[in-house]
Amino acid sequence: MSMSPDYVAQCAELAMLLELSSSPKPGNVDRCHDFSEIKFSDFLVSAVSAFPVFRQAAQNQGRVGSLILHGVQAWGKWKLQSNTHFGSLVLMIPLACAAGAAEVRNPEDGADDLQDELARILQLSSVEDAVDFYRAFLLAGARVADVDEFSLKDPNSELRLRQEGRTLLDLMKLSQGHDLIAREWSTNFERSFRLADRLKERIGERGPNDGIVLTFLEALHQVPDSLICAKFGCEKAAQVSVRAGEAMRDENLEAARILDRELLAEDINPGSTADLIAASLFISLLRGLRF
Repeated sequence: MSMSPDYVAQCAELAMLLELSSSPKPGNVDRCHDFSEIKFSDFLVSAVSAFPVFRQAAQNQGRVGSLILHGVQAWGKWKLQSNTHFGSLVLMIPLACAAGAAEVRNPEDGADDLQDELARILQLSSVEDAVDFYRAFLLAGARVADVDEFSLKDPNSELRLRQEGRTLLDLMKLSQGHDLIAREWSTNFERSFRLADRLKERIGERGPNDGIVLTFLEALHQVPDSLICAKFGCEKAAQVSVRAGEAMRDENLEAARILDRELLAEDINPGSTADLIAASLFISLLRGLRF
């Protein structure tokens, strides 16, 4: 038995909305505060605009790269002018493709072949997927660390991709050393699946809000956020990871609230970790997580 496209898209939507609204998630927009140039409501609109794309992905209607591009293009229909969920789309669209094809072997315990299907989807990525990814990146105005080879900021990269036959998975493998999202692609989302199990455990103990916040802090503590590295340097990202580890030991989340205020004051946002949590929530919901 496979999952219906509507169900897959609903799980994706709910994952994005749960990640977004959980608070205090230090340094990121949530239901309690906006950024100066981008608001909580912008992320709500962005999440809702992605529903048709997730549904198409689950129906196997389109390539991964083209679906990522369509997801970013959908923001324009709602007059969004800032990057909201680019990283989440890059992680969650291949998951939606895999979920549409996966067989649920035992609905009662969530047994499935989701990760196997995901590995197959990632291996099928093409040069056209890589080209569409570049176009989506530029349209989104996303931020990544500077690299020498196939820079996302280099206007000649598209021509080189075609000349050298590089697929989207090839590009992700080139960037896995400095980018959390690329690392997931390169490892068949190994960490996302581990965090999905952790979310289920934490949410069972503390409920959805605190469970998500604590898992976010744990993930941020384990691996420095690549968006912070790109914007502020890896030393600052490592410092934030240490602070996240301290904050997760405070069960009342007061330390997380203090860290949130400090990061907001410095305009530091661990956005890549937030994207990772959204993808992990998507996996958990597909596998039957309920509250």
